[in-house]
Amino acid sequence: MMAPMTWRGVAKGVAVLAAMTTLAGCSWRLETEPEAFRTPSPVTIVRDQLAAAEGAVESAASAGDDALAQAERDAAPVRVAALGGVSPTSAPRAADDLEAAIASARDAALACMGAAGDDPLAGLCASIALSHEVMSAAADPLTIAGYGSGPDTLPGPDSALPLGDLSELALAHDQLGALYEVVAARSTGAARETALARSASERDRARALLAIDGVTNLTEPQYAIPTDAGAPLEAELAIAQRYSSALVGAAPQDRLWLYNAAVAAYAQAIASGLAPGDVPALPGAATPPAP
Repeated sequence: MMAPMTWRGVAKGVAVLAAMTTLAGCSWRLETEPEAFRTPSPVTIVRDQLAAAEGAVESAASAGDDALAQAERDAAPVRVAALGGVSPTSAPRAADDLEAAIASARDAALACMGAAGDDPLAGLCASIALSHEVMSAAADPLTIAGYGSGPDTLPGPDSALPLGDLSELALAHDQLGALYEVVAARSTGAARETALARSASERDRARALLAIDGVTNLTEPQYAIPTDAGAPLEAELAIAQRYSSALVGAAPQDRLWLYNAAVAAYAQAIASGLAPGDVPALPGAATPPAP
């Protein structure tokens, strides 16, 4: 005679049947290993951190109405989009004031520039850091005094930048020096002294680049000098764009000096009236890396 089944036996049988039914209805097998958890790559981590920092800048800028807030509010979404958006796994950023949020984003971009190595992301991060640096300087022209041209704005012996690019940069600086000589000749007083100082600075910059072994001297004794009042700013922005474009596509060993040189070039443009809203969100026409 079959012994009656207890409630424990019924429950156990139902559980076994349910498990067998579930396994039979899918392609899994008992011996199938669970899918390994994928840890984010270092490049993904720095990109996510920067995207979150840019989101915080946009949030902080939305509360302001000055020129810097407006410029950052317009630029932040462009940068976030270039980075591929803010990751849903990113930790929320504290609602800092705008100055602190910009500083945090700039530092995150510089850290990304160094950590990304040869990845195209490094150029994008460098462009973002440069944009923050220049926008802040344009909003507070007194900080221009901290920027200059020195050894940290020149390539090292291991530079991978083509010598032809350095030759063109030397020519552009020499042409700008000549332009400021003309400005000085048409000015008086403090304006004349300022123009002469800027002319000398540009000529010195040209000579420093020409002193690099292998750089071709393309300078000329005389140039066709434009006469419109906006010519100096236009020329300065053209040089800044050259450095920015080189920075975006630079080899790791060239990024720091190109970044410094681009900031120095933009500082000259700021002295000529460049406003925060005139600074690109991504100087150098940075191309977003593939996600």
